[in-house]
Amino acid sequence: MVRPLILLFFLVSAFITVPSPVRSEIFTESGLVDIPTGNVLKHSIFGAGTYIAFQHPSENTSPTNGNNTLGDAVAVRLNFGLLDRVEIGLTHVWNEYGSEPSTERTGNLKVQLLKEQEVGAIPSVAIGIENIGDKLLPWDSEAEKDDIPSAFLAISKTFNLPRIHQFSGHIGMGTQRFALEESPIGLFVGLSKEFQPAFARGDITTSLEFDGTGVNAGMRYITPSGLQVALGAETLNNPDELRYLAVVSWTNEQMLEQIKETRRLATRATELVVEAKRAITQRKSANKTTETPSPQ
Repeated sequence: MVRPLILLFFLVSAFITVPSPVRSEIFTESGLVDIPTGNVLKHSIFGAGTYIAFQHPSENTSPTNGNNTLGDAVAVRLNFGLLDRVEIGLTHVWNEYGSEPSTERTGNLKVQLLKEQEVGAIPSVAIGIENIGDKLLPWDSEAEKDDIPSAFLAISKTFNLPRIHQFSGHIGMGTQRFALEESPIGLFVGLSKEFQPAFARGDITTSLEFDGTGVNAGMRYITPSGLQVALGAETLNNPDELRYLAVVSWTNEQMLEQIKETRRLATRATELVVEAKRAITQRKSANKTTETPSPQ
């Protein structure tokens, strides 16, 4: 199964050769700021929400001129996992590129080939395609370069070092939005670190990445209820194209974990009650045997 999927990835990559501006899925549940990782959502886990991206005003770039390659955007999205190996995403985006605002509906598909174990050297590896729209075929003469999907291969590994403790490294290659300048394919890398401070009452993840075009940074906060709030910035290395990001979404992962833990505690409580009843019954039987007089 792995070999056909890898072959499919390279076949798609061979057709997709036109670079395009940065267009991405921002702060997905299994990704960083806007690069994918080797992880996917678990089966029946989903994330739903909205994100806003807006350009930092500068003298050289404004939402009304042609130099605005990133622009402002508002989107609603839904990502969900299947079979612990497949992740599917649906997004509706309102974009403002230059003086021509537009809307689009796109899909994303990610398949995990390898899953990292708690102990071992094998990383998580996934392949996928982003920006799957109405004009999927790259040889379509009517398709704009921004409508062509981006294929990628992503690898993630968790490390445990003294003082730093656990952090995750991510590396991959992809086409389209990951491509560097005129090259048809490019590399992306990222680092992420998760914190669980007592004052936050939730998980905080910080990340730093290079997506093939620019350097991005972000911070994500997930509450025990599953509410996710994230803030980030794209293209820190180019102030003229600096873009700010804000995300609010919700995932059912924490809720399902709580349900699972509640069931585990209920099962354990039932086992303790059964063990207690068995112990009482055995004690009563022992007392009766002791009190029964022996025959003359």
